[in-house]
Amino acid sequence: MSSNRFFGSALAAAIVAIPVLVQGCSEADNPLCCTEFKAGGEIDVNISGNAQAQVTAQAVADLSGLADGAVDGLTTACRNIATDLAAAPAERDAAAALTGTAAMKAWCDLAVKSIRASGTVTIELTAGRCEASVSAKANCQAKCDVSGKCDIKANPPRCTGGKLQVSCEGSCEGSASAEVQCSGSCSAECKGSCTAQGGVQCSGRCEGTCKGQAQGGTGEGIKADGTCDGTCEGTCEVTAPGVTCSGTCQGGCTGSCTASAGAKIKCDGECKGTAEPISCEGGKLEGGCQVDAKCDASCDASVKAKVECTPPGVKVNASASAIIPSLEANLPLVFQIKGRLEGAAQIAGSVDVSAAADIKPACIPVLVASAANAVSQLGETVTVSAQVAGSVGQ
Repeated sequence: MSSNRFFGSALAAAIVAIPVLVQGCSEADNPLCCTEFKAGGEIDVNISGNAQAQVTAQAVADLSGLADGAVDGLTTACRNIATDLAAAPAERDAAAALTGTAAMKAWCDLAVKSIRASGTVTIELTAGRCEASVSAKANCQAKCDVSGKCDIKANPPRCTGGKLQVSCEGSCEGSASAEVQCSGSCSAECKGSCTAQGGVQCSGRCEGTCKGQAQGGTGEGIKADGTCDGTCEGTCEVTAPGVTCSGTCQGGCTGSCTASAGAKIKCDGECKGTAEPISCEGGKLEGGCQVDAKCDASCDASVKAKVECTPPGVKVNASASAIIPSLEANLPLVFQIKGRLEGAAQIAGSVDVSAAADIKPACIPVLVASAANAVSQLGETVTVSAQVAGSVGQ
């Protein structure tokens, strides 16, 4: 991808005339050095006195970090699978001699080939979760707003296609039969951990006292594996099905979840009290303050690049049982990366780097090269992660 994709032709042509030190460039006050920009890091505000230019530079840094991390992660997961599944030594040596995206492609081609050569493979996924930060969006939009009037509370964002998580001071209720994520008192079934001094029916590890039938409780008490089948007076990591937690529930709640006095709970349902948006789960974070379109596109890119994803649980069914441990250990990382990459290549292409023309001259060619490389890497990692997922029927 050429630099003209990001800059006007006149500025792009001028870039080649900007002298930049590459070797031994470490002094921030040297006009030929660009120490203010680092892929995957926070940019130094000294890169420009223009806040909107800073936003664009940060978006490129964030996208570059996402792309580099995806390449490294997929390479590691695929190399592990190809090695564990005994790919041909000569092919492994050839892949090991490569670097960057070429290495990623080679190792993942080997992983896919090895999986398909192992017979029938299917998997069952326990859905992971990806969340985009509302505060990251708000802080970025505030830099885009030259009027200084950006107020995220007055202009709340939307979570299109997903759930808007809020910090709730009060109670949180799910709609119909839906459960809410609870960190407080749950009025109905608690699906997760429960801390209750009075005791709760427990089907997991108990930090406290586990009582069975002989001690006046129900169930057999502490089992051979150290878990509790009975009443846990303390904290039970996994509550028994259908149990109401009379103390503090951490997990899903099928009723309403109420925060203790002065505390706040994370709520993905209806907050009956004071609510403050914190994240968008499983959707696209949109809206907020009305700011310059180019600057807002850069904010969206930064937010997307910083999405936090919990890897899914993976259960593998295979005709060759020997491959199961490796796939169950490495596929969660592949699917976690795949979730973070969803839509990233398209949103990276929407960043207009010409908005960062007002930055330190020595950083312009660095920024252009980083932006083009990020778009290329993201496109390749999206393709590769889809190929690995496709090899196990996803």
